[in-house]
Amino acid sequence: MKPLRTLGLLAVTLLISNFAQAAEVKCGAESKGYLDFRLSYEVAGTGRLYLYTGPDEKCLDKNLFVVPGDSLIAYDESGPNGKWSYVMYIAKNGQDYNGWVLTKRLKFTGAFGDGMSPKDVAFFQKAAEAAKNGKLGRPE
Repeated sequence: MKPLRTLGLLAVTLLISNFAQAAEVKCGAESKGYLDFRLSYEVAGTGRLYLYTGPDEKCLDKNLFVVPGDSLIAYDESGPNGKWSYVMYIAKNGQDYNGWVLTKRLKFTGAFGDGMSPKDVAFFQKAAEAAKNGKLGRPE
């Protein structure tokens, strides 16, 4: 009876282990989805804002960061309430860099894209005004 019980525990352990591995974050994978509009942001707050190779704290790239005042274009978001934004930064030398950043460090500056309706434009104008008044993060 004891070997059967041990076998059952082993099966449950393997099942839990496989589930945990499936839930792991994949660092290094670029965003596959894109927002309908491109959102323009400026880095806010103080200190470096690091780019991550995936939308998770475990995916930190210590060699790649932007600083307050740098302009970013957001292409995608992830996590609850858009916690992470997939962005592109173009350096002064023309080189572009992509990665995930924490949206709460971003100041919305505008939006652009095909097919924006007058309602969309009005929404983004209100969001830009809110950002001027100190609101950080994604436009809402």
